[in-house]
Amino acid sequence: MVDPRIDALNQMRQMSQEITNNKTTDNTTDKASFKETMKQYLKDANDMQLKADEDIKKIISGDDIDPHQVMLAVEKANTSFDLVMEIRNKMLEAYREVMKGSV
Repeated sequence: MVDPRIDALNQMRQMSQEITNNKTTDNTTDKASFKETMKQYLKDANDMQLKADEDIKKIISGDDIDPHQVMLAVEKANTSFDLVMEIRNKMLEAYREVMKGSV
């Protein structure tokens, strides 16, 4: 059985790649755009997940690593993932509301 979180991460990576490949002209300002902010959130969530996976592999293989550090890395990754999923859900909800209004 495929973990739905992995499926969601793969969807977000695909969306990120599509955004990157999309050749749009943006007005550059000092503030980060929403697109750039979301890309950074996705990258951070992915990096935290990779770090947690690495720590889990270390503890399983018997390397000298603090179990609390591993749990902390896993919880950071889960919290980061939850944040990205909530942002995604709110974006979808807003999109649906806009589409209802345009009909």
